[in-house]
Amino acid sequence: MKKAAVIILSIIIICALPACGTLNSPAKKPQQAQQRGQVREQVQFDPEMAEKVKQTVKTVEGVEDATAVVINKEISAAIKVTGFQRLRLKKIREEAYKRIKDTNKGYTVRLTSDKKLFSLIQKAEREARGNPQGDKAREIKQQVDKINQDMRG
Repeated sequence: MKKAAVIILSIIIICALPACGTLNSPAKKPQQAQQRGQVREQVQFDPEMAEKVKQTVKTVEGVEDATAVVINKEISAAIKVTGFQRLRLKKIREEAYKRIKDTNKGYTVRLTSDKKLFSLIQKAEREARGNPQGDKAREIKQQVDKINQDMRG
């Protein structure tokens, strides 16, 4: 008799657990946030400025390629340095950063020479060219924010 009661109680608990999970489902959270009056952040891309940043950085001796994305007042850029130029990587990075900062006052500038981050910024740049709106724009911004965090640490 005790075994049967334990089995029945176990079945009830197992059946009740999935029902608890629906109360905190991710699908309801964004809707609740909007109902509370939270305003979503505006995301503005500037592909023309990103192209100017790339051209500026490519003038630095030793930079083989560059990519950049500009969102709101933030510039995220990456450079590709290969061969023997990598021996001068620190100086090249400093010069590229200085040129971006000097020509774009009032912007937050982040620069990397990491190959993986280069390809991620390049992907974000391609996606931003079409001037996406809404959720797609916020998704790209989140990707770039993650890249920027990776640049710092």
